[in-house]
Amino acid sequence: MELTTFNFWGKTKYWWGIMLVGILLIPAGLWLLFQPVMGYAVISMLLGWGLILFGVVQLTVSGDIEKRGQGWGWWLAGGIFDIFIGFLLISNLALSELTLPYFFAFIFLFKGLSNIISAFSMTSAYKYWWLYLINGIIMLLISFLFFFTPFTAAYSIVFLCSFVFVYWGVALIIFSYDVKPDKTIEQPK
Repeated sequence: MELTTFNFWGKTKYWWGIMLVGILLIPAGLWLLFQPVMGYAVISMLLGWGLILFGVVQLTVSGDIEKRGQGWGWWLAGGIFDIFIGFLLISNLALSELTLPYFFAFIFLFKGLSNIISAFSMTSAYKYWWLYLINGIIMLLISFLFFFTPFTAAYSIVFLCSFVFVYWGVALIIFSYDVKPDKTIEQPK
């Protein structure tokens, strides 16, 4: 495998599934922004189903990474983690509303660390590696916001979640283009 075709996350023909999840997150975040009263009760359900959907997409992608190449383990771990958290959120609404800030904190801690690790592992091969680094740092900051202010006010969590959903949607849309297989480069067999 040439260094110029190295990609931490691997390439997949299901890149459009990642883009679809990103597209669905943006209107969900905008809806939360304009419906803050109903928002806190709906966040856990919305996030739970979103995580289950994205977990299934991640499991599908992990099975499609060419010959178990680069990044399939991250996809598999992320998919299992997201599905587990998603089912916890939708199974018990009262419990999930109480623990929702911590769920967000752990999700963004995992996503932030995986983006930072991927940024440093592809510094010499990927021109825009620093975008992964910035994305990882932003996700870590969001994680710390949820850890340190878990019960300040329901409205602040709703507005933070609406920002996070829109940001995460845009980041997934951009990221989906990076995992799209390049037709001009011969993939290793």
